[in-house]
Amino acid sequence: MTIAKALKGFVLIISAVGIFAAGYFWALRGMDQGPSTSPNAADTESTKDMAGMQDTSGMGSGMVMVSPEKQQLIGVRTALVEKKPLVKTVRTVGVIAYDETKLSQVYSKIEGWIDKLYVNFTGKLVEKGQPLFTIYSPDLLATQQEYLLAIKAKERLSASSIPEVRSGAVSLVDASKRRLALWDISENQIRELEEKGEAQKTLTLYAPHSGFVIKKDAHHGMKIMPDKELYTIADLSTVWVNVDIYESEISFVRPGQRASVTLSYDPGATFNGKVSYIYPSVDEKTRTAKVRLELANPGFKLKPDMYVNVEIKIDSGRHLAVPEEAVLDSGIRKVVFIDKGNGHFEPKEIKLGAKMDGHFQVLSGLNEGERIVTSSAFLLDSESRLSEAMGAMAGMQSMEGMKGMEGMKMDAPKKAGPQEKKLQDLTLTLSTQPEKPKAGENILRLKITDKAGNPVKDAQVSFNYTMNMPGMVTSKADTKLTKDGFYETKANLGMMGEWEVTVVVRRAGQKEIQERFRIVAAQ
Repeated sequence: MTIAKALKGFVLIISAVGIFAAGYFWALRGMDQGPSTSPNAADTESTKDMAGMQDTSGMGSGMVMVSPEKQQLIGVRTALVEKKPLVKTVRTVGVIAYDETKLSQVYSKIEGWIDKLYVNFTGKLVEKGQPLFTIYSPDLLATQQEYLLAIKAKERLSASSIPEVRSGAVSLVDASKRRLALWDISENQIRELEEKGEAQKTLTLYAPHSGFVIKKDAHHGMKIMPDKELYTIADLSTVWVNVDIYESEISFVRPGQRASVTLSYDPGATFNGKVSYIYPSVDEKTRTAKVRLELANPGFKLKPDMYVNVEIKIDSGRHLAVPEEAVLDSGIRKVVFIDKGNGHFEPKEIKLGAKMDGHFQVLSGLNEGERIVTSSAFLLDSESRLSEAMGAMAGMQSMEGMKGMEGMKMDAPKKAGPQEKKLQDLTLTLSTQPEKPKAGENILRLKITDKAGNPVKDAQVSFNYTMNMPGMVTSKADTKLTKDGFYETKANLGMMGEWEVTVVVRRAGQKEIQERFRIVAAQ
């Protein structure tokens, strides 16, 4: 491929990149100056204006200059890079549920018949120690009589001169009393039995805890068995709220974090609680994880199965941060424009951390106190790419004018063959077919081995490849695992020159890995 042909293709690429920026700024110029008085006046004025805006001589690569008037017209705003408290708010919808640690079930523990029912409907609020029902049981009546007889025997034998007789009488009383206690007969009821000295036909069973009766299976006169659940009582002084958190946000949530709950029909009422538990699995369909909140329920206003709005505020401390709208994200690179003063703006690649309520945490690439563009950055980016493209085109035109350069080919890579890089405990080896890449269709191959040298075959691998020049679009291709352990895909390297290949490796339960390689496509 000749330089002339390469130049022709390159001009087509940069035209699409520059047409928007050039047209936009020229339109602004026309708006500013008003209608021209001669057919060629607009072209003359626009050319002068572009020269004033793109005079990049002596400036760094990609730097652009925009006059204060143009900055006002296109709405350029700037802000200082500074440390600020970053707070992320996770908003979701929850469902009220019973506090499972405060549920009580009532059993009789003895066989008998319900003689009288005090709590006779579901939903009734009961207090701890409140009578639930009375029970008649022949076994219970016989045990009461045995206990009274044991007490009388103990009194008669207390003066015996034989120690074994006295201790045996005491043991008989203790055994009878213990049997009554195991049947949930209270200490007060046993004391009343001792005072009266007469067995009671029925005994009363009481509520073990305060709460609402959410299940009732007791009726007057029915026969009950020890395995029969008669009541379920729920204490609603505290409730749980089960919420769904997207997997992209679950890493921010921790047990103990504060949460606020509001009702859609009463947004003025706010209930404060905390995160008590994060469930260990993610729903495969909704890609959400269950999180449980615990909160007080004054006045029992929050009722089970009710929907509520939930906000969890996550304070990550003070960090260097930039507004979200200041960042130009291409998917691979994150770029901001730094205000260098006197109308000069320079693009700068940065690394970002978490996004929290309209701001990104800055990990590297910016210093505190620098001033960056927060609006209309995409226009500056278009102008920057046009400036770089013009410079590259001028260089290629100069090359074309050299004698003896017609038909010159791009240099082949100095060293052909696989490229190996070590990352964490893995070794990534990139190779191509053919071994020396060419302009056109090639096969990219990646082999992954662990620290023991064994091939890794459980990964998902994709390639992102592009030429490092303005206007080039990044292509993405997923791979297939071959029988000999290579992850392969077809890649169309459309031009001769150096290509940047980014390898993305994902494994279940592992952190995503990204690594860059460079290959050179020859003719």
